Amino acid sequence: MSDTDFGPAPHHDSSPGRADAPGTPPPPRLASAADHRAAAELAASRRDYDNALRERFRAVLRALEQAGTLPVRRSRTAQETADDATTVLPLEQSTELHPAARSFDEVVYGGRTATEDEYRRLEYADRYSQGAPPPAPEPVELEVTEREPKQRRQLPPLPDLLRNPKFWAALAAGLAIALLLYATLQSCGAPNAPTPPTPPDLPPPPTDVPDPPRDDFDPDFGSGKDSIFSSLPGWLAFGGLQFLLAFAALIAWRSRRRGALVGEPRPVEVPANELLAGQAGLYRRSGDLAHVAQILRAATLRRIRPRLGELTDDQLVHTAAARLGVPAQQLGTVLFGDVPDEDTLYHVAAHLEWIETELA
Repeated sequence: MSDTDFGPAPHHDSSPGRADAPGTPPPPRLASAADHRAAAELAASRRDYDNALRERFRAVLRALEQAGTLPVRRSRTAQETADDATTVLPLEQSTELHPAARSFDEVVYGGRTATEDEYRRLEYADRYSQGAPPPAPEPVELEVTEREPKQRRQLPPLPDLLRNPKFWAALAAGLAIALLLYATLQSCGAPNAPTPPTPPDLPPPPTDVPDPPRDDFDPDFGSGKDSIFSSLPGWLAFGGLQFLLAFAALIAWRSRRRGALVGEPRPVEVPANELLAGQAGLYRRSGDLAHVAQILRAATLRRIRPRLGELTDDQLVHTAAARLGVPAQQLGTVLFGDVPDEDTLYHVAAHLEWIETELA
């Protein structure tokens, strides 16, 4: 908040006594140099040189802005005004503004009372507000419609059965039992018996003589070298193998990969205005108007409470309303009321700025 930021002039249509919406004052605007000059002369006629000095200095600044000598800015301090004027005005004219800027700061922020001599010196140095051109129309705020972000394709959710840990525990137990049975069957296979040697003096045994039938002979019993896959049905062996591969792929897809968060320095300096615009865009996208209003109100209350003293919320509203000359109900709505929509948020933000300017 700057010390030469302009709220509505007391005699203008945008005075705090009017309201565009129930419970909220109208939005403030930059007053013209003629308005501030008239307010300064009225205050000087009442011998109120504090307000006269402040309004006269504002008249000088607004005249320089309306003439195009200085760019229009809301955030310009009195000392910055004098410094900027030094670069664009003749030396004998710009040097007259530096004592006025120091007097402005001492009176507005230092609590010192302005003297008539200080005001007359500033009045003598004011050769700008009398013939200043009319102010240019203020820019119209356009509503920016944000495009909806493109939605990423979402994978279908897993069935409840696959999300049940008991199912996976039972499946793991079944796989463990199957592997145990497989290892047991592999270890039970016996090797083939070696062929006994034939004595040299005996004729070789006939090879076409069938063996006598045995009572415990099982023709389906293997020789001990057969694989378990040859003993099982083909659909069961290869289906189980495919199921194991699918299970491993599912675990690799859905498993959590935990790790420590690593902070990486960003060798990029972001300008403050871009950072502020990005933060404002996030606030707008969130749609939490009450939270945004709370942040703005907390900042305003933090800056005006030292000026008003340690007061409760109700006492602060009545004290500030008495100093500003506005109804306490309207001021309470701005400081503590509900914010149902964006239009109300714009009104609250504009009038919080005006309240800080007037109570500075």
